[in-house]
Amino acid sequence: MIRAAVIAAVLAQGCASGEGTDTMEMAMGQAQTEPMSVSAEMATMGTPPPPRPGSGTPTPIAAPVPGQATPETMAPGAMGPDTMTPETTAPEAMVPEAMGPEAGDPEAGGPEAGDPAGDPEAGDPEAGDPETSTTPDTTSPPATGDGPQPTIPAIDGDCPEFRDGSTISVGGHGGVLIMSGTGSGGPLLFYWHGTGSSAGEARRTLPASVRSDITGSGGIIASFSGRQQARGGRDCSGTGAHNMADFDAADQIAACAVANHGIDPRRIYATGCSAGGLQTGCMAAQRGSYIAAVTPNSGGFNFRQSLSEGATPNAFTMHGGSGDNVIVNFGQTSASFGNVIKGAGGFWIDCNHRSGHCRAPADLQAAGWEFLKAHPYGTKTSPYADGLPASFPSYCEIK
Repeated sequence: MIRAAVIAAVLAQGCASGEGTDTMEMAMGQAQTEPMSVSAEMATMGTPPPPRPGSGTPTPIAAPVPGQATPETMAPGAMGPDTMTPETTAPEAMVPEAMGPEAGDPEAGGPEAGDPAGDPEAGDPEAGDPETSTTPDTTSPPATGDGPQPTIPAIDGDCPEFRDGSTISVGGHGGVLIMSGTGSGGPLLFYWHGTGSSAGEARRTLPASVRSDITGSGGIIASFSGRQQARGGRDCSGTGAHNMADFDAADQIAACAVANHGIDPRRIYATGCSAGGLQTGCMAAQRGSYIAAVTPNSGGFNFRQSLSEGATPNAFTMHGGSGDNVIVNFGQTSASFGNVIKGAGGFWIDCNHRSGHCRAPADLQAAGWEFLKAHPYGTKTSPYADGLPASFPSYCEIK
């Protein structure tokens, strides 16, 4: 694990010296010059997680992308820590869980290490904030999809209260950050953070105008904290940042949000960065019964997975192409995921911004949100089938 060892060592040095992300990225660049041996890197990997119980016959998946490091599964933590600091922000050190509590975790207070600088809640300018650059179209989505309707899980026990800015415990998960509005008919967006980060990453990664569009329409953003993840679940991302038991918590959130908060059951989506982008791909595979569409940001599949019963979620993948590397190449993980979605009859848009790992610019994030809104559950004929909106970045393409 030459690359993982280099990154972990530099992280420790950066935290001690204050060199932070610049040092890490330099080390990543050095590590990436070493050829990756799939057999050596992935020797410790076991078997992939099975389809969700009761999910029916798995959908056959497409062959992996040639040259991709696709393990049958990855040992927890095998991918090492991720970098997620946008190019426009000051360098910050990522603090993995193994190095102690993260400075400024919302569960501990203060600015969050591992999240991009410029929290609007703290009064700092947010890099690429589309409130000053890109305003998403707030046009309502189609009344229904043209395919099957979602199956929302049954409520299991007490429902949490979805108060804006609160952190809830639900379904065995101890820390889900809630951003919410009032009204009915809004969407629900699940957010999964990267390795070494925290639930508050959603505030910095999702542009402010996207967050306000969601909450302003009565919607909810539910952002999970890996430090307080549900226990006993299998790891389907290969990073240890989240696990499959967290989807049980998501089930309860979805059920209660539809029943008690007026969430539109056809407008339940997922997104996330790096380890969270891989968790997003896994959620699309495991929760096709109610997840309408997903926008993994440097994510997808890093091992072969089958889709569960239900409609195929539509997908909008964002990545940095050949330069998007943390142990694996996220251009390839995005392609592996997208090929499965397309092979199962889903609609897939791929956007290679060529800006590195988890550095999707604000206009691309806004386009991803427009994609989600345009693809409620069961959409088989995409409104984008004949071409993408002019507002989408030119590097996005229908696959």
